[in-house]
Amino acid sequence: MRHGRVVVLSAVLLAGLAGCADRPNDLETYYDSPGHSATPPSAPPSASATAPDPAVTATRNAQRAIAGEVAAAVLTKDDLASEGVRATSQRPENGDCFHAVPAGDPRGSSWTYPSGSSFVQQVTGYLDQTAVDVLNRVQCDGQKLTVPLPPGAEAVRGWCAGGTCTVLLAAGHVLSGLQVTATSAGRATDAIKSLTPLAARKLPAQP
Repeated sequence: MRHGRVVVLSAVLLAGLAGCADRPNDLETYYDSPGHSATPPSAPPSASATAPDPAVTATRNAQRAIAGEVAAAVLTKDDLASEGVRATSQRPENGDCFHAVPAGDPRGSSWTYPSGSSFVQQVTGYLDQTAVDVLNRVQCDGQKLTVPLPPGAEAVRGWCAGGTCTVLLAAGHVLSGLQVTATSAGRATDAIKSLTPLAARKLPAQP
């Protein structure tokens, strides 16, 4: 009889072990059970949320490029060394042809001559139109000033009113304006014709 009991107990023990063998790993069962679940991984961001809009990127790149061309077109002290001018923060108020230039994001500088004459430069960039198209729409007061087209510019126009002369140079998307105010129209004309080639060389090169 004792032998029969041992057989029965052995059978029960084997059956219990077989049942455990059919279960998954105990650690996996623990972490997969409710109340002990691990934080699910976050879903990867969608392509539309991370990829930049090509049109926006192209516009920003174009804006940066034009801003760089505008900054490069501003005459410096070294550029004007032969003119004998010095930088100043003052700007003449009368006869300002630059008011006729369409709005943009201008940069510029102001200078004075030993004689007391003044020179102002204003450089403007345009994203959606060429500087030549802009220049063709500009009309300043005074008499037209004939200025030969200097190397580096695609178009040039000039005007004189009293002792103030203005020249506008166009290349690419950059419009460079020069304005000289002197004691006479003759002095202003001579000065601005001397400055025009210097400013034209600073314009962006065209293909």
